[in-house]
Amino acid sequence: MKRRRLTPLLWQFGEDSPSPARTFVLAPFGGGSAYALAEWLPGLLADGESALALQYPGRGPRAGEPPAELLTELAAQAAREIDAHTEGPLVLVGHSLGAVLSYEIAHRLETAGRDLELLAVSAARPPDLQRLDPAAVLAMTRDDWLTELATGGNADIGEGALADIVDLMIPVLRADYLLLARYAPGPRRPVACPLLATGGADDPWVARAYLDAWQAWTTGAFTGRLLPGGHFYYRDRTDDFCRTVRDCLRPAADRVPAAGPRHGQEA
Repeated sequence: MKRRRLTPLLWQFGEDSPSPARTFVLAPFGGGSAYALAEWLPGLLADGESALALQYPGRGPRAGEPPAELLTELAAQAAREIDAHTEGPLVLVGHSLGAVLSYEIAHRLETAGRDLELLAVSAARPPDLQRLDPAAVLAMTRDDWLTELATGGNADIGEGALADIVDLMIPVLRADYLLLARYAPGPRRPVACPLLATGGADDPWVARAYLDAWQAWTTGAFTGRLLPGGHFYYRDRTDDFCRTVRDCLRPAADRVPAAGPRHGQEA
């Protein structure tokens, strides 16, 4: 799929549309890059719609940069750049770490007066129920990380030719885990837009109760959906996941059309 860099943090996927009916903004999971959720795009995008994805520092084309240290600072930067490079309705979709980041971005974009059509959080606990501790993350050994990856559904990642990949992944994963471990959401600030919380029925980290707890983080409509699978349930249920997101979107007659081009560099 065609892609181009708008900023180091913000990448556009698919064909450019000067006046998209809506723009999806994808925030990947811990350890993931802007390409990590590209498999969603065929099912999410309809004609006349646009997609952006976040490219976190410290990996992929930004491998030479230091990783982000504070989730709130990363969210503030992302919100500024999304606001500057888009017009019209926005749909924020994030998985795991990306879900919590998407909430923080949504709050800032609403404060800036942007039209958020939907915040979709996948496989994530709400901001006030995070499970990670900074000291525990820093103390994790290579074997601990292998166990963590296996628990999340990557049981063979440390074997054979994949073993070397682990050693490259661990610093990135550690930095992303620390983003969540050091995250202090402060007083609850619900978003006004509709909120969809989805997850896998067998996710070892995010039980149904955590998905339901997201309801307190919106004053708009709330939808909770559980699909078969573990933490990365969508890999076997991509069509179901994308259909669930699109079912929560506003009909075309209720949307305000966008206007204005965006600019970037070809990748």
